[in-house]
Parts: sequence; C-alpha cells; structure tokens
Amino acid sequence: MDTVRNRIKAVLEAVEQMIYSDRQPVTSVKIAKADYHFEEEFHREGKDFRDFGRNETWGELDQHYFFLADVAVPEQMEGHTVRAVLNTGATDIWNTDNPQIMAYVNGRFAATLDMNHQFIILSEHAKAGETYELAFYAYSSAYAGTFTGTNFFRLELAVYREEAAGLYYDMQAVYEAADLLPEDNLSRIEGFKALERCVNLLDLRRPGSAECFESMKMAAQELEDTYYTDRRPNPVTVHSIGHTHIDVAWKWPLRQTRQKAVRSFETVLNLMDRYPEYRFMSSQSQLYEFVKEDAPGVFARIRERIKEGRWEAEGAMWLEPDCNISSGESLIRHIVYGRRFFEQELGAEKNEVLWLPDVFGYSAALPQILQKSGIPYFMTTKIGWNEFNRFPHDTFLWKGIDGTEVLTHLITTRNYQKPGDLKMVGNHSTTYNGLQNASQLMGTWQRYQDKDVSTEVLTCYGYGDGGGGPTEEMLEQSRRLEHSVVECPAARQTGVKEFFHILEEKMDKKRLAVWDGELYLEFHRGTYTSMAQNKKYNRKAEFKNGETELYAAMASLLDQKYLYPQEQLEHSWKLLLLNQFHDILPGSALGEVYEVSQQQYGEILASDARITDDALHTVAALVKTDRPGVVVFNQLGFARDTVVRVACGAAGITDGGHPLPCHAENGVLTFVAKDLPAKGWRFYPFADAEPETPCAEVTENDGGYIIDTPLYHIVFNGCGEITALLDKEAGRELIPAGHCANELQLFEDRPDEYDAWNLEKYYRRHRFALDGAARLTVAENSPVCCRLHLERAISRSQLVQDITLYPHSRRIDFATHVDWHEQHVLLKAAFPVDICADRAQYDIQFGSIARDTHTNTSWDEARFEVCAHKWADLSEPGYGAALLNDGRYGYDVHDGVLRLSLLRAATYPDPHADQGAHDFTYALLPHLGDWRQGGVIPAGYDLNAPALPLAVAAQPAGTLPAAYSQFRIDAPNVVLETVKKAEDGSGLILRLYESWGTRTRAALALPDDAAAVRCTPMEQPLPGEEAVQHSLPLTLHPFEICTIHVQFAQ
Repeated sequence: MDTVRNRIKAVLEAVEQMIYSDRQPVTSVKIAKADYHFEEEFHREGKDFRDFGRNETWGELDQHYFFLADVAVPEQMEGHTVRAVLNTGATDIWNTDNPQIMAYVNGRFAATLDMNHQFIILSEHAKAGETYELAFYAYSSAYAGTFTGTNFFRLELAVYREEAAGLYYDMQAVYEAADLLPEDNLSRIEGFKALERCVNLLDLRRPGSAECFESMKMAAQELEDTYYTDRRPNPVTVHSIGHTHIDVAWKWPLRQTRQKAVRSFETVLNLMDRYPEYRFMSSQSQLYEFVKEDAPGVFARIRERIKEGRWEAEGAMWLEPDCNISSGESLIRHIVYGRRFFEQELGAEKNEVLWLPDVFGYSAALPQILQKSGIPYFMTTKIGWNEFNRFPHDTFLWKGIDGTEVLTHLITTRNYQKPGDLKMVGNHSTTYNGLQNASQLMGTWQRYQDKDVSTEVLTCYGYGDGGGGPTEEMLEQSRRLEHSVVECPAARQTGVKEFFHILEEKMDKKRLAVWDGELYLEFHRGTYTSMAQNKKYNRKAEFKNGETELYAAMASLLDQKYLYPQEQLEHSWKLLLLNQFHDILPGSALGEVYEVSQQQYGEILASDARITDDALHTVAALVKTDRPGVVVFNQLGFARDTVVRVACGAAGITDGGHPLPCHAENGVLTFVAKDLPAKGWRFYPFADAEPETPCAEVTENDGGYIIDTPLYHIVFNGCGEITALLDKEAGRELIPAGHCANELQLFEDRPDEYDAWNLEKYYRRHRFALDGAARLTVAENSPVCCRLHLERAISRSQLVQDITLYPHSRRIDFATHVDWHEQHVLLKAAFPVDICADRAQYDIQFGSIARDTHTNTSWDEARFEVCAHKWADLSEPGYGAALLNDGRYGYDVHDGVLRLSLLRAATYPDPHADQGAHDFTYALLPHLGDWRQGGVIPAGYDLNAPALPLAVAAQPAGTLPAAYSQFRIDAPNVVLETVKKAEDGSGLILRLYESWGTRTRAALALPDDAAAVRCTPMEQPLPGEEAVQHSLPLTLHPFEICTIHVQFAQ
C-alpha cells in the first residue's frame, strides 16, 4: 500500500498548492514607528510613514510599527473570494516570539495575523477595481533581548479557491488518520482505497484551470458519498473545545499581554462568523478586563457570543495562579473576583470548572476550596509533565486534606504513538495547545488511562502560551473528524462544563479511582525559590492586605464617620492576584516583568500602609487612657506575647500594673507586649526606666560564643553556626554530635533545561566550600533579647545576619541580608536535628500536609524539593523542631535535616535574576510535643505578622476599653485568618479553619450587637443555617474551612 500512500500524498500536496491562486504581490507598502497605544479604528493622519521595500526587514525588541498599503482588486479576481495574505518569515510555532499584528480594513479593526493566522478576507465576491486601505499595527518581540530584526513584510492579494480547500481538507483528514495505522490494518486499507478512487477523478494536467477545479468538485463529492456518509460511529468521543492559553506575562511584559488578548479574541470572533458549529472557551477574568478596557467593541461581541452559548467564559479564577505559593485566602479571592466578573460583567453561566492547564502543581487544600466555592470540577494537563512517575489516572476523584473530593479530568492530548516509535518511549507528556488533527484525536484516546471508566474524553485545541488560538485548518479538520474517520474517535464541539456533565453522567462510577493528597508536579521545583524577592513581596502583601481589611473593618464599626475603603482594597487584592500568575510568582518571566511587579507591590504596600495608618489612628483615638503609652494592635486570631518596637522616647513600660521587659535605645523602645488580645488591641502605659538585666549569659569561645538563656544552652562557632543546643526544659541536646545547624550550603544549580523553572535531583552532588571571612559579635543583650551579629562572605556575595534569642519565646530568629552576585548556584540553610521521624509536616493553605522523609519509592524520591508556606516541622512523640520563614517556600527534610532554600541564580529567561539585595528571616523553633502542642502554627503567624504599635497621649475621654478583642475563638487549633467587609457591604465576613487535622467543637465570641451565620466563601447563605447572637457554636471537621457572615444591629 506504500505506493498508493505515496501517490495520494503527492496529489494532496499538489491540491494544497492550489488553495491560493493568482497571487499578486503588493509592492507599495509603507512603514511608521508606533507605540503601545492602539485603537479599534485606524487613521493614517499624523503618522510618519516611509516606503518599505519587499526585501527590507523590520523589528526590534518589544517594538510596534504601522504598515500601510492601498490595494485594488485586479480584474482577474472578479467574482472570487479575495484574501490579503501576509508572510513575515516567522517560524516559531508557539507564537511566543513571531510578529503579531492587528489588521484594519478601511479604518476598521478587522483581523489579527501571526505565523499561524496569515490572511484577511477582503471580499467573498470581489469586484474588479474595488480599493481597500489595509493598515497593520505590528508588534515584534524576542527571547530575552536576542532579537536582530529579521522579519519581512511580504503582502499579497490572492484568490482563495473553495474547491481546492474543501478537497484538501476532505483528503487530509482521511490520509493522516490512515497513515497512522499499520499497513495491514483494514481501516487504513479502506481509507486509502477511498482516497485513490477520489484522486482518480482529478484532472491536474492544467493546475488552476476551470477543468481542474471542476474535477475537484467531483472528487470531493465521490469522497463524501462513498466514505464520509453513513460511517459507523466510533464508540469513543473526543469532546473538543477551542482554546488559547495566554500567559499573562512570560517572555513578554504585561502591557503586551493586553494586546495578545485582544488579538486572540478577535481571531476567535472572526472564525465564529464563518463556522457556526465552532465553540470556544477562555478562562482568566483578568484578560477579559484588559479587553474591556482596551477594545470595548471586541468585548461587546464576546458578550454576544456568550449569550448565544458558543463562547464559554469558564475557569472560576481571576487568572491561572501558582497554586503552590499563593495563600488560601488569595485562592479564594481569585474565585470571588473571577466568578463575579464572569457571571456579572460577561453574563456567563455560573462557573463550575477550575481550569488550570499549565500550573506547576496543585495544593491539597484546593478540593475543599473548590467545593465550598461552588466549583465541583477540576481540569489540568500539567501533571502529565511529571519527570519520573507517570501519574496513574486521567479521570478520578481528587481528595483534599479535609476529605473533600472533586471530579478531576486531565486532558490527554498528544500525538498518536505508532507501535515501535522509540522517540515516544518514556514520554508521557500532554499538551493544552492541541492541533485538532487525526493524530492528536487518536493520541488523546491512546494516552487516556481510564478507558474502563469513560469513553468520553476532552481535548482543547488552538495555539497558545502567547495566544493566537484555533485556526481555519483546525476547524476544517474538526468538521471532518466528526465522522469517525478511519479508526479516529469522533470529534464533537463541546463546552468544558457540558463535557464534565456528560462525563459525570456516563462514567462507570464503580471504577473511578481516588487520589488522596496534593497533585505534586515532578518538575519545575526551582520555582519555589526563583526570584526570591518577588516571593517575599507576595507573602508580605498577602498579610498586609488581610490586616488592612481587618483594621478598616474595625474602624468602620467603631467610628461611624470612618468609610470602609472597599474600592482601594479590591484594587490592592487584584494587583496581588495579577502577580500570582503562574509565570510571575514562580519566577519564570522576563526581567521587565519583575520591574513592573515590584512597582505594583510597592503600590499595594503603600496603599495598605495609608489605610492601616488611618484606621489605627481612628481606633486609637477612641481608646480610654489615663496616661501616655502605646496601643498595640494584634491582627492575628489568637492572643500572643510578642516583641514590638515603637519610636516614642520613653524608657520604660508596663502592662498596667507590672513592668515589662524592655530596652530603650536611640529613641526607640523595644518591649514584649504580653497578653495581646486576638483581633484587637491592648494599651501599655509608659513608665520610668527600670534597670536593664541581660536575658542571657554570654561567653566568648574560639571566635564564637556560648550563650545561656532561660530556655537554651547554645554554642555558636565563628560562622554563626550552632554546634550544640541543649533544650533546658526538655533536658535534651537537639544538634547531633559533629554537625552544625544554621549551616549555609551552596550547591551548583545548572538545570538540563528550563533554567528558572527546574531544580535537578543531582544538584546535591556538587557542593561548594564556604571558606570566606566571617565575623560574629554580640550586638545586644537586653531584657528583651540576646542578639548576635554575623558578617560573612558567601562566594562572591556578602551575608549579614542578626541571630536573636528571646527569654519569652522558644523561637531563634535569623534575620538575614544578602547582597547576592552569583550565577547557577543554590543557597540553602540546613538544620540537622536529633529527631527520629519518617514523616515531616509542612504548612500549606488552610492546613498542613505530611510528606515522607525517606526515599523508599520513586514517588518519595521525586519529592527531593517541596513547597511549604510558613513552616516545616520534624517531630517524634513528645518533641520536635520547626523551621519557620517569612517569605521562602522551597524545603527538603531528609535524613534528620531540615533545609530551607534561600536563593537561586538562574540566567534564563532573565539573565540578571535574583541579583542584588535580599532581606528575609527564618527561624528555628525547638518545641515540646509535636507540631500541634508545640505552638508551631502560632509561631509561624507571629513571625510573618508583627504587631503594630501606636504611641498615644492620655485620653481620659476615650470610650473604648484599654484591652479589646473584636472576635475570639475558644479552641487553640481554630485559626481565624480573615475579617473583612462583605462584598455587598452587609456586615463582615470572617474566615477561619481547623489547623490540627482534628474534629473540633468551638465557639466564636461575637460583639454584643452582632449576629453571625455560616455561609459559603462566595458569601452566599447555606441552607438551614440560622443567625446566632453572642456566641456562634462551631463543629469543624479536620482542616475544615469555615466562612461566617456577621451582621450588626443598625
């Protein structure tokens, strides 16, 4: 059959060449420099055009141009479909760098062009002599500054021959499907025989002649009558949805993403005008907001298509965020703002699917967040990128840390693997950028692992990452592949939500597997650490946004004149969510992206600071005080003792009756604020200075120090490393003999690929000795703390560290400043501990997760670097140690060593990644009991959320008490995180969670004039729940998230 195949292939290529005929070069083209401003109408006036030669090249890094051509329809094109066809010479298939262009016909925004979309339809019944003004707003980009300006702008007018195109696509679908099968396969033989009958009717002796095109009609009819009509349906359906994945930032800046969204969506709308069966889905409300702001005409047309049911605005979230690093509250806000925009601004149906095709792993907290937010379905494909272990299921129930399950489907789109194709051995990756051809439809079913569960599978097709979307060819192919061509599953245009409904109805539920725990991606582990400053800003902004909402809500309740700044707070949250996109927060975007990100974080923090300052002054002015002092505000949901610093000039302070440990220096008073109420404040009066008694005994020891505090006997060497730590209360030594804690370790970090993304397993094999100069001194020994100051060279970089021990807290802080000037290395802090445990506990969103500390299985071995939020803990019964942080996320805990990744130094896509100054704190917390009884959770919050002091004068006319807790819970394992104004302004929303993995009964104490009722995270009422006053009883399952609506009497 190879001779038949080869003949058909040659004829197919000949027919393809005749799709465009009578090509006429447009020789008069003009060019002008442009900027980032664009409109939906074009006006040539005011632009500095010059002639542009056909062999001239154009393009600079991140640059715009206008091209202009006035064309007339030649006489020979009379009555035909005429297209303007553009070739720029680009070859990058994924649209990340090739020129991308908005086209205007007679001043109207009419089409978009790139390497995969190369034409504009000028007329389907052209009239000779008819003229068109063609204008092009063109953008050029490049990989990280390597662009050299090699784009052409070769414009042609051409006749589009429907006869040739129709026959080509008819033949192509059958040919490609048959060619995938073995030569002796009967379906292949049948397909090639049908194609041979078809080509036998063709007359290609005079290509482009009337006789030639007439024979094409006859051949197409033959294939329709004898092959496509009445084919036996394939029992497998590949539900197909058009899609374009648009990275909100990656190898281009945010401002270009706005244009990518407009270009991609305009392409979709134009194709919908021509293909009535075409259905398209796009997630990410943020992109739609960009389009609404920049191209309102396009936005209005999208709304119309949504109303028709052909455009699916689905996906649930504001954008597709990193789901490892983003906090639990951030993930909920993604859904709150995302669903609201989809359903209110776009008029979309209620969202039901979380759509995250390209995110680098999925937290085990997500199933509960989704179900409680009304999102019962989840789709991804990225887990197919696993480095070592092929994920065993594609349709399954995903169970989270609290036991909640969501129906999950992994898209399995990939090319069909022919038997014996060695290139595909061990390659189990899949794509969200499908091509909607026979190979990928067959590959989607071939790759699907749960064939006993369902014969309904899903593919999404269209060029993506840099946008672009489906093409004419994909839609033509899809029409033909609906007919169960050869042995190809039947394609069907189906919405994503509709697919999940079909899947849920038809699947064999008895065979449905359950995956318990996180969906850990065995890839891109370096993204827990890359661009570390950006991650630190993220953590800080998450906490600041939350505490700003709390204080604004508090002020609005306590002072009727105070107006809750809803608009400013929402703006800050949306800026934060924008920067949680899965190529921004992970650290895998261009350097300019982080310049903008830093500016936006600065805007968030400045706005939060202004609002917080205003709110705290509003509240503090109402607190009754009989003398000057400090009002200390506690944003956390539990009472605490914590160190605060306030510029006040005072030398002493009390709790109202007894002196507090304090230290006055240079006009700053540092003291331990004791018994600070949850979500409230306490007033501490100033007092006369008391004699300062050092909290520690300090002895010099061979360049280091031996320090005795009420809690520890600790030996430091001259590099600031702990060589011994005796826990006096526990009566045990923590550091194994011969080891050092706070050991800074520097490794070579040179990934095989994906420099900013990946951390390779073999990084541990090459560790650099750190033998630079080090100097350790005692900086403070006061009643508040004992602080050592370390200055140390780390390769070409400099590290400064303040190591602080407290008499009131078991925490040992390492406040670190690094001036970082490295490349392709990884810096870690290691804490070997004499603790025997085969599992470590890691803080994640709304709870924690246990991971093995051994490498017994390939799944354990693959987790050589994992993500955690505020802490990781290693405990045996009765004792343990936690390693806390205030903005680092990469951990590994193996062989009795707790290690935290501090800094990387990738060079792609940003050659200057992570260079410069970094400030962060990590802390060691030895504790009695396990991580629950040892106070690890409150210690992690305390490190990340310093209490806020405000010096006040005597205010005898104040109406508020000296100590106040707005909301408090009587169970230590229930964490009240969020207090904010309800989205509709009706009272407050509280969000809390059970943090120990324990079933709990608790009570939430309410203000006297308040009534509370449980609701959904979307702030919708729960059936059967009734409002309660004074104290709301709570029964919580392990790690359960609870949202509460509190309303106040008028």
